[in-house]
Amino acid sequence: MAWMAAFLGLMSLLGVAAFHYPEYLTTPRLRAVYAEHQVRGLLYAGLVLATLLSLIALFFSRLKRHALLGLSCVMLAWLAGGADVSYGEQVRDSRFYVSLDWVLLDLLLIAALFINVELFFRLRPAQGILRHGWQTDLAHYVANHIFNGAIVFALFLPAQWLAGLLALERIQTFFGGLPVLVQLPLIYAVTDLAQYWVHRAFHRVPLLWRFHRVHHSVECMDWLAGSRLHLVDVLVTRSLSLVPMVLLGFSAAAINLYLPILAVQSVFIHCNLRFEFRWLQNITATPKFHHWHHTRGPAHIDRNFAVSLPLWDLLFGTYHNPPGEWPRDYGLLHDPIAEGYWPHFLAPFRKKG
Repeated sequence: MAWMAAFLGLMSLLGVAAFHYPEYLTTPRLRAVYAEHQVRGLLYAGLVLATLLSLIALFFSRLKRHALLGLSCVMLAWLAGGADVSYGEQVRDSRFYVSLDWVLLDLLLIAALFINVELFFRLRPAQGILRHGWQTDLAHYVANHIFNGAIVFALFLPAQWLAGLLALERIQTFFGGLPVLVQLPLIYAVTDLAQYWVHRAFHRVPLLWRFHRVHHSVECMDWLAGSRLHLVDVLVTRSLSLVPMVLLGFSAAAINLYLPILAVQSVFIHCNLRFEFRWLQNITATPKFHHWHHTRGPAHIDRNFAVSLPLWDLLFGTYHNPPGEWPRDYGLLHDPIAEGYWPHFLAPFRKKG
């Protein structure tokens, strides 16, 4: 309860800060999507809940420091205006901004969904929400989302450059003109095929593995584990995976439908869930399928590279998903990395030995 109070208190304070300085702390494209009254209502609910949890934790929890942190943050948030902060009718877009609104909203919604699911259907009941390494993974999450606008811009650069170079207007007109519900499975197929081979290369090429091993250093699988990714890994893997999607000219409507689904699935496949989803396991990636990718058991390393479609692992001989059997442990077999965001960020650039 004290941890939750601290979490909500800090989130509330950051939310109020975003209302004070929307031009610098919010994403222009995202502001055009969400309704202000809904966000204010969400912020107000968070302030009230953080206040109640902080007071209860202060009296009944042994983690007094965390309760005090939550109470201090939420009191500062109330004093700074709470959910009633006014920023005027027009918000000027700044040339430089951080996507604090994206971080807060995405983290809140994803955490609310998957934490509750894991609470009731854990694969490993002894593994709590605040398991070993959660602070590191949360830092990765924030670092990989806070400059969301710049990262998204960078991700599409290679694909857009190639699209301009190859001039595939006829092909792009054909695929972009298909119904959105026809485009969606095609995007899944071509993007996941590209990501399969890029992912496999990150395991095979020593230079690339230096970055990808950060992701495989996680030893406790849950909804937050997928956030442990080196920024170079994020930029290279995702930008190359997007190339066929952009080259074929799929419509913005189909792409905007695909990307959120992919984001949720990327979280889902890391979850601490006990279900095998046997009727789905050869159709779409599941937690059990991806847990085997993270095993450090020598006999099963370098399996299950697909993020969405196990079809590619079945076709290329890297599929491993035995019925009723889960990996015993996770992490790196050799050369462990110290916990912490900066040790992870610097690890690929350090000489071994």
